[in-house]
Amino acid sequence: MQATEAQFEREALQALRTQIPVRDLPGVRIRAVKAQPKDAFDVQFELESGKSRILVLGEFKSVVSPKLLEDIAPWVRRMKSLRPGVSFALICPALSPRSQTYCIEQGIDFIDLAGNISINVPGTFTLQRLGLRAKERSGESASPLFTNVFSGRSSRVLRVLLEKPKPWSLTEIANELAAETKRVARAFSTQQIQFAISLGALSKALSSLDEQLWVRRQGSSVVVPEPRRLLLEWAEKYKERYRWRLRSSFEISNPLGTTLAQINSGLQPLLRGPYAFTAAAAATDAPFIDLDRIDVFLLPDQNDARLRQLSERPVSGTAPRLRFIYPYDEGVFLYARTDAPAPRVSNIQAYLDLYARGGRDLKQADYLLDNAIASRWKAA
Repeated sequence: MQATEAQFEREALQALRTQIPVRDLPGVRIRAVKAQPKDAFDVQFELESGKSRILVLGEFKSVVSPKLLEDIAPWVRRMKSLRPGVSFALICPALSPRSQTYCIEQGIDFIDLAGNISINVPGTFTLQRLGLRAKERSGESASPLFTNVFSGRSSRVLRVLLEKPKPWSLTEIANELAAETKRVARAFSTQQIQFAISLGALSKALSSLDEQLWVRRQGSSVVVPEPRRLLLEWAEKYKERYRWRLRSSFEISNPLGTTLAQINSGLQPLLRGPYAFTAAAAATDAPFIDLDRIDVFLLPDQNDARLRQLSERPVSGTAPRLRFIYPYDEGVFLYARTDAPAPRVSNIQAYLDLYARGGRDLKQADYLLDNAIASRWKAA
């Protein structure tokens, strides 16, 4: 860790001296860069914008999280009160949009090597540029200290926390995943789906959620303080993965019918493994719009030859097309239902897929969130 910090300090000093953070900002320059100044900060320099100039005392951090920002916010406020004409800035590889927002809300100045800047000395100097993405590494997402809780098996933890909002301990989440494995096995008559993940992976996921301030500790348990905000963040991350997964999906015409019940009845003799409707599943709890394409999740290694042959049969002009998707993780079947009219994913998963589809489906996603998902959170 010390070697990583030292390497980043050298990289950051060079970036400051060569104007990388302020590149393409007209009239903005970094001047008089001094490493390890007498003030006991990591770096000191002058930031010039037009005729305005401000002294910046900077602290290098190769790894940043909202939790770290929460910890240093009181110190920053104190330093600003002692030296009101000086900027005290965090200098890091790259700050996520969430961390940038948190810094601005808490009055923490920052400069990252991707070019994002927020320096605000009230009445004296203001400079802000946001929305730039790092080309290579990010001090938040690339660090081995943090698990990406929005992907792979780790996302199963999110499903538990958002499906049943309450204080959860690590052991309780593990038990819930085991119970869901048994329930889904009975409901879908299959042993193919296993939701369990190791206690070590669970612990890392919860620690990452804590570092990102998505959960709050309550003794040995965690609780999600802002479930809507967490779900929206997940939806943004999921959208990128969803579009990539569509490359391996296949779409066919639909001779089976226009309703979920009719389509499900036609699919049952064609599929041996478990499957579940998504996106269209939202129509059960929050009917809003008619979809022109019905998405169905299949497990990998499913024999899809008979499905593809459906395109050879005559089709009604009003029947929605069918698209079959192999999900990135079988966790999409967590909390899936098999009651009438058809097997379908949870409302959380349906929301993610509607959000990822975009366009008018975003309205259905919002309606589902407000009328079926958020209402359950309020009642918890």
